[in-house]
Amino acid sequence: MNLTIQSLKGIALILMLNVQLLFIIEPVQAQYTLHDVYGDLEECDTMTRSIYVVWWDHDFNYGAQVDVLLDSMISYRNTCLDELLMSDPPNALDGYYYNVYIHTPGNPNGYFYPYGWGNGQGTDPNGYPFLTLPNGVLNDWVNNSHETFHIFQYNANSPGFSYSGNSQWYIEASANWFAAKENITAPRAFVEAESLVRIPHVPLWLSYNNFPSYYPQNWQRYVHQYAMALQLYYLTDVAGIPDQMITQGFFNGTSELPQEYLFNQLGGALYRNYFIDWAAHMTNNFDFIAPNQAATNLNEWLTYADPLDDNEFTQVYTNTGSNGWYQPADSLITTAWSYNTYKISNSISGSYTFELNGNPTGSYGDEAWFQGKVLVQNSETGTGFYDLDMSNNCQGSLALNATLVDTALYFIITSMPETFGDNNPVFQLFPYEMRITAGPMVTGISDIEPHKAKKESARFNTMGQRVSLDEEGLQIIFYDDGSADKVFVK
Repeated sequence: MNLTIQSLKGIALILMLNVQLLFIIEPVQAQYTLHDVYGDLEECDTMTRSIYVVWWDHDFNYGAQVDVLLDSMISYRNTCLDELLMSDPPNALDGYYYNVYIHTPGNPNGYFYPYGWGNGQGTDPNGYPFLTLPNGVLNDWVNNSHETFHIFQYNANSPGFSYSGNSQWYIEASANWFAAKENITAPRAFVEAESLVRIPHVPLWLSYNNFPSYYPQNWQRYVHQYAMALQLYYLTDVAGIPDQMITQGFFNGTSELPQEYLFNQLGGALYRNYFIDWAAHMTNNFDFIAPNQAATNLNEWLTYADPLDDNEFTQVYTNTGSNGWYQPADSLITTAWSYNTYKISNSISGSYTFELNGNPTGSYGDEAWFQGKVLVQNSETGTGFYDLDMSNNCQGSLALNATLVDTALYFIITSMPETFGDNNPVFQLFPYEMRITAGPMVTGISDIEPHKAKKESARFNTMGQRVSLDEEGLQIIFYDDGSADKVFVK
């Protein structure tokens, strides 16, 4: 074969480029090494990519599924590090692969069967975290994104965000929040959320680690910490706070509890306003998530919940008020950062006056803070939301007229004290009295017509650009009466 000078130069250039590529690629491939306690290369197949090594018994053919799983886990890692400013786990920081084990529960012949693993993250004898995934969840992306998120929480340095006590809820809620955002069209993205309106009087930080012995031990109370992802989703995707605010508290060394951290970051007035708005929009048939998600959540409740522990409405009235002042029993009244809901089924024209009179302190002496809101569902024009006029932190009132097409009114009372944890033997109660008075139609009150139709003037996105009715995302709607609403369009 005759080679010209030019062809020799070309071969030399190709060889040089290949050598250069080897030098570029090889350090990336060799960046991490195996450091494992449970796997056995003679018994298991493995696949490595990025910081991960996935192990599975070679008697089972999971390779194709693991290939997709790794691509997804790499995408989740990029989001956690680049957008949410989180941290790699200690394995990767020390130069080791993060171990992921696929196991086959119920199969005694499976290599990992003796460990009795479930679904989640643990810490091995060397002090490094690892992840175990049952083979049945390999295609469950809500679950897998939740568990992957935990990987990047592991190196958190904030004592207040520990997986214990009154902060444990946040570790699970934020992982579910991430999973929902990564799978926002999934019907099961918020699957536990129905519990939030069925046991609204429990404190937002209820979790396994502070679960009171006197609470019913049922599905709805145990999943509350996971369901609270919906509050974080409301904060980011409806109220518009930055996603990084949900995660940055893990890594700034704070001793504040997560709920305290958000309160101080946003300011008390704003955080309280978001809390009661979130409660109101959940009461309004979860109007900020997709209808098929709300339906899935309801089906989950009907399948797993204890129907004897359904406290969605503290009292229900029909075309009438409360017949004087009413105070709920201790088992139903508000704790810290919780709420009660009263419903009026309406089919008449008349007025309703809503009054709130809260105790100035809780049952252990902490200063109380109440706010009330009324929803009016109108069969022709939708729902109106109206805040009580609060004369102080505990007392307020509101009068509204209702017509035949105002089919339901909901009185929401929220307890939002500047108290962010509860280590008492019984959760602190924040008692109040409320009164709903029914009467004839009243004139001369400016905000008495919640059902009155108003015309839309314009719609904008968060960038100030005009949008159409069906454009997806957060929209701000302005009306001809000067009011505005925020809606999230799927």
